[in-house]
Amino acid sequence: MKYIYQDSTELPVQRDFIEDLRTFLDITSRVIPLENSIIEIKCKQKEALHELKSKIEGMNYFEEKLETLLRKLVNEVDIEDIIPCTNAILQTCSENLGKRREILKAEYTKIENGTPEEYKKIEENILEVLSRFLITGVYGAEKRFELSSNTNGISGEMEGWVSGLQYHYTLTFTEETLTVEKLLGNLSLPGWARAGILRKEEKIKMQNLSEFLVTFLEYDTQKNVRIALENKKANRKFRIEGGEHRYFVYEDDKEITSDKELGDFIDMEKLARIPEKVKDYFRANIHTYNLSKVLLDEEDAISTNQIFDCLKVIAEQYGVIVQECLAKGHNKEEITIKMEEADGTRTEKYITKTEIYTLLAEVGSEGIEIAGILGVDSRTQIKDKKYLIV
Repeated sequence: MKYIYQDSTELPVQRDFIEDLRTFLDITSRVIPLENSIIEIKCKQKEALHELKSKIEGMNYFEEKLETLLRKLVNEVDIEDIIPCTNAILQTCSENLGKRREILKAEYTKIENGTPEEYKKIEENILEVLSRFLITGVYGAEKRFELSSNTNGISGEMEGWVSGLQYHYTLTFTEETLTVEKLLGNLSLPGWARAGILRKEEKIKMQNLSEFLVTFLEYDTQKNVRIALENKKANRKFRIEGGEHRYFVYEDDKEITSDKELGDFIDMEKLARIPEKVKDYFRANIHTYNLSKVLLDEEDAISTNQIFDCLKVIAEQYGVIVQECLAKGHNKEEITIKMEEADGTRTEKYITKTEIYTLLAEVGSEGIEIAGILGVDSRTQIKDKKYLIV
């Protein structure tokens, strides 16, 4: 399937942009109210705590002021008989205010400790809503995948980032162990071995690594890879690192590729195919993915209520394609793409500017701001810009 504009030029991302855009509109309409509800809870908490703090401080001020005034009055009258009366007044005041202060402090602590529980579930809902979208819906994002394997099975994580936005996923896989054969197919690497019947001599021997276990794997969208392999006895370990047709192979900490004799036996063309094989493996074998955190400029965007700002980053990327669709389309009120099948059959898919604006306007001022970034608000002019999408 090929995705193209109406003028038959290809989209910068080969995805169903209209479907992605609709998904973006959907998660925006769901996430912003959730974030706003957290902000509202925090504002109410802040107001309640401020009111309690003011009461406590007011009581403290009253008690201090009362003692100062009474002591001053006693000094002015200068009658010893009124001192017991003064002390009784101060003691009664201290006892009554002390009890009330304890009640207010307990209430303060309860609100301070209890409120996070109120919005913790809302934060979890935000992560759940974003989870299905961010993993594939953020255009132009660099991504890094990591996998580790041990006796407990295979686990991994994925990190994506673009324009200050970062998001992290925890991954699980369909298998419990991962072998070289499953990941890369047949793979052999050279090593020195002692051989000979009458006299042992060191000779180069190709080691078949098909049954070796992959204990660690790292891969990114620049096609850089780092793979750690070991046999079942864990007494032989190899490491492959590199990218862009330049790879380094190590046995333990000794580099094989720098060995003039061993290096000639390494099939570099086969190593150059590793990134695509790794990519295919991740595509086919990720069982579950769960969004664990979202950051904006290295701050937790959930706890600092910056998810709306994260959506604006994504909207900037989508806005570029929206404007291209309008510029290259026949109807300037519709965002249209074409989908071309392998046999040349083409179908169109579109969404109107009015529909997008209406859906976002229902969200409130934040939605209208997103509409402006996308360029579907007639009052907003999108400046010419280079493609951000990679």
